[in-house]
Amino acid sequence: MSYLDRDHETSSSGGAGRFRQAFGRIFGDAENPLGWALSIGRVAGIRVRLHLFFLVYVLAMLLTSIGQGHLGVGYMALAMGGLFTVVLLHEFGHCFACRAVEGEASEILMWPLGGLAMCDPPHSWRANFITTAGGPAVNVAILPLTVGGLLLAGRADTILFNPFMPGATVGSLDAWWLVGLWWLHYLNLLILGFNVLIPMFPMDGGRLVQAMLWSRVGYRQATETTVIIGFVGAGVLGVIALVANQVMLLAIAGFGAVMCWRERKLLRMEAELGAGFGPGSLDDEDETVAERERRRYEKERLRDAKEQAELDRILAKIADRGMASLSIAEKRSLKRATQRRQRG
Repeated sequence: MSYLDRDHETSSSGGAGRFRQAFGRIFGDAENPLGWALSIGRVAGIRVRLHLFFLVYVLAMLLTSIGQGHLGVGYMALAMGGLFTVVLLHEFGHCFACRAVEGEASEILMWPLGGLAMCDPPHSWRANFITTAGGPAVNVAILPLTVGGLLLAGRADTILFNPFMPGATVGSLDAWWLVGLWWLHYLNLLILGFNVLIPMFPMDGGRLVQAMLWSRVGYRQATETTVIIGFVGAGVLGVIALVANQVMLLAIAGFGAVMCWRERKLLRMEAELGAGFGPGSLDDEDETVAERERRRYEKERLRDAKEQAELDRILAKIADRGMASLSIAEKRSLKRATQRRQRG
């Protein structure tokens, strides 16, 4: 009998273990901060997950809106609802665009700095450009609807605004539905502008610049150049944030700089490995059928290796803390591995 075939103990490992188990049942892997997310449903096979920090951010915004001189909970709740709606639609745009070019898209993670669509398009500049452009395209499609609504409401004066002072405009609106419409308009334009006009990773602007350069100089050089542009963009954005006293803007600048550094690190790791596959290996032309089959095989091999590494981690965790310490996701992974072994 293998270790996977045994009936593991489900005894509690103490108060801390019970807490981790309860936390894992709701938010996933308690030991991985990126996995602290609550699944809220599926649309067209795409799972939507809400990160714990997003919930904390919404709660903090609602609490800070209370009191004299602030927007109020009602208006802030409308803003948070508008933010969630616009970001989610934007990410679905990425997912459906990715599928349109025969790529894979399976999950969207909503978190305080926006959304993350888990997309895997074919390795070509066209496929990556289309996948990236799918998000902003949704914002462009929403724009005439919100502008038309404001025009019909007789509030053409609110179509253009100071992005750093939304409260000035919200305070001039006297109907709840109009406040909700304006928040949708404001946030849609803000997300469109930030994503397209800021040329740094992981913003859409950075990905679009990378794809356009890729078509001329190849993937590797395009990524190196985009990383440099991204560092400059993050620096400029950081200075603007300090001058304007915008904490969130400063956080976005810092996050962008970290992501640019990560892209450079990944690119150099690929070059050092020299494995002949991965994002740097197909620089100039779109994939042929043979190349696509090779990448599919290599992707499956890497996936199997990752699954084995995850299984080893889970087994080590069981040995250390018992079966009760596993999250729901970990138990499912263990069950799948057991079933695969039983099938041979």
